[in-house]
Amino acid sequence: MNQENTELLCKAHPELYGDHFAFACPDSWAPLLHRFSSKLLKHARAAGLELTVTDIKEKHNELRIYVDGTDAEADRIIEAAEQQALHVPAQEHQQG
Repeated sequence: MNQENTELLCKAHPELYGDHFAFACPDSWAPLLHRFSSKLLKHARAAGLELTVTDIKEKHNELRIYVDGTDAEADRIIEAAEQQALHVPAQEHQQG
C-alpha cells in the first residue's frame, strides 16, 4: 500500500496501527480497511478488548488480517473484511 494510504489509516486508527504499521496489500483495499478498522475498533472499545494487529497482507490474491486478543465478534468482523476483499476486481490486486 502506498505511503499516503498507510498514513491515512494509521492516523485514523492509531489504537490499531500506531504510527508506522506496514500494510502489505493493494491500495484498492484502503477503503475496505478503513471501514473494517472502524468496526473493529468500535467493538474492541465496547467489549474492553486490547487488540494488537500484527499483520495485514495480500496472500494469493486474498486479504489476510492477523490480530491478537480477539473474541468471537472480532473474529467475525475480520472474516467479513477478508470476504469483502474477494469482491475487488482481480486487476486491482496487482501491486506495481
